[in-house]
Amino acid sequence: GSSAPAYVTADLLAPISGVVGETLEKFTYPTVYSVTVVYPKSAFREPEHGKGPVNGFGQLHPRREGIRTLGTIYSSSLFGDDRCPDDEVMLLHYIGGVQDPMLYDPPIAELSDEEIAAQTHTDCLKTLLKPGAAPPKVLGVRCWPQAIPQFNVGHQKLLDRVQSGLWEVGGCEGIFLGGNYTGGVALGRCVEFGQEKAAEVAGHLKKTGKVSAKVRAASS
Repeated sequence: GSSAPAYVTADLLAPISGVVGETLEKFTYPTVYSVTVVYPKSAFREPEHGKGPVNGFGQLHPRREGIRTLGTIYSSSLFGDDRCPDDEVMLLHYIGGVQDPMLYDPPIAELSDEEIAAQTHTDCLKTLLKPGAAPPKVLGVRCWPQAIPQFNVGHQKLLDRVQSGLWEVGGCEGIFLGGNYTGGVALGRCVEFGQEKAAEVAGHLKKTGKVSAKVRAASS
């Protein structure tokens, strides 16, 4: 079994099947940057709900809002007070994505870390901060050249082609493909898919008689 990304699995399986390798290369993984920043709590607008600024999990930004940052996690709210002092707020921004090069010039991959952090601040002024709030303390900017796989139109057809390509080769019945490009990118879905795939593997081992009594008992 393999839970590696599609582009890694492509290299592993290309020697077995050129069709499978080429198909796995067609899955799209756009560039995304993560930007971790800290603001003073006083920099934030007071929300209408009255529970304090950035109280909750975070926020996502549809492209139609004209905000370049994809979304923001309220790290100090989500993970506890030990992330930063009580009078500060830690945010984790994600910026980039598959549409970024189509909408912005220069694209995100051509910006410096300083420019990327500045862009997230500009966006945050539109969504969370008081007008004129000072730029944050930037703790880190990290590039994920191939981030979350995109489930574009035709995604399932690509998966089906990979599977049929393995069947055509023969002798590949024991190869099981996992990873978020096969079952979904949400954490909960990854856990569910892992359990489903484990059941498939156990069933295959039972069928071929290559399963231990311990595995047989655990899957029954």
